[in-house]
Amino acid sequence: MFACVGALGGGVSVKTADVESASALIEIGRAVKAPYFHRSWVQVPFERLGPKDITDEELRERLVASYRIVRAKLPKKVQAGLDPAE
Repeated sequence: MFACVGALGGGVSVKTADVESASALIEIGRAVKAPYFHRSWVQVPFERLGPKDITDEELRERLVASYRIVRAKLPKKVQAGLDPAE
């Protein structure tokens, strides 16, 4: 699993490279702590209210990065069975 949307749908939780990366994103206001997940996960909000909000492109980048992090930790045999990563 590389992304998760909860029942309330306020945002998407994604994996970051490490706890420090997650903390940095939270500190600069690009994400919030992902409820019920390890500290290396953050929640990127869906809500767009102003010019400093998360853009669709930034959300896409976070999803792709999360996918790559999780995919890289899969066994090589499993990775070989997946479509090529972008």
